[in-house]
Amino acid sequence: MKNCYFILGFGYTAEFLAKKLIEFDLQVIGTTRSSEKIGFYPHSNYELVNFSAASVEKYLKIATHVLVSIPPAEEKGDLILANFSDLIKKLSHQIKWLGYLSSTSVYGNHQGDWVDETSESILPSKQGLLRLDAEKAWFSLANDYRLPLHIFRLAGIYGPTRSALVKLLRGKKETIYKKGHFFSRIHVEDIVSALVASIKKPHPISIYNIADDEPAPSYVIDDYAASLLNMPPITKIPFEIAKLSPVQKEFYLHNRRVCNSKMKKDLLVKLKYPTYREGLNKLLKDEVHLLCEKK
Repeated sequence: MKNCYFILGFGYTAEFLAKKLIEFDLQVIGTTRSSEKIGFYPHSNYELVNFSAASVEKYLKIATHVLVSIPPAEEKGDLILANFSDLIKKLSHQIKWLGYLSSTSVYGNHQGDWVDETSESILPSKQGLLRLDAEKAWFSLANDYRLPLHIFRLAGIYGPTRSALVKLLRGKKETIYKKGHFFSRIHVEDIVSALVASIKKPHPISIYNIADDEPAPSYVIDDYAASLLNMPPITKIPFEIAKLSPVQKEFYLHNRRVCNSKMKKDLLVKLKYPTYREGLNKLLKDEVHLLCEKK
């Protein structure tokens, strides 16, 4: 029987992961709420099904590998645990690997200091607190039923169609300047490398920070992207006077640099894009068609 990789929440990262997993002769199935996406894709060899109780129960029963990529909801918490924890308990014997995509937002504000997987959570955002609660709930279930759980705390994700380059090409004119504010990020291909490495060499009941080697302020990224596009640096607006949404303001109130040493040591991951420079240069080459459209 072929191993079945079931992805709950088939978003941006999951799509890149699915394309890699099929190289290992895994049956890959993902859930989506988008009716346009539902169906089988012969060119990619993965199948997308509607996120419903019936579909989730059907594929959980045959899944050997499970990835949860659905953010927790404010009132319900983790939707998978809320609705399918009893079924997961019954199926614990057949699950060879269980992954949960979390976020580095769980660390809160460390005033620019480095954080690792053992760092405390300091006044996290509302979403960070939800993530932290979801992690604790998954760990509780995993410990009680011996589930091979791996939690991946992802930094800010960028990659094809989702980068500072694309934002500039689409007309971004301003960037926020806040002295001493750091933000960690990770290219989607390096996320996939970490997940695949974990599948090949599981370390049950583990947490990994998935981030690149060089945290940097957002305006630095925007300046570098502009230089690659032969554009002048965009206008910098001081954080103190910028008109920001509550979510944007919360982002700039949290400041930390994320350490990836454990990921490299345990999973032997060698980053393809160790900093934003390598990532943006590669994206520039791959997305040259956007430049043509711009002209």
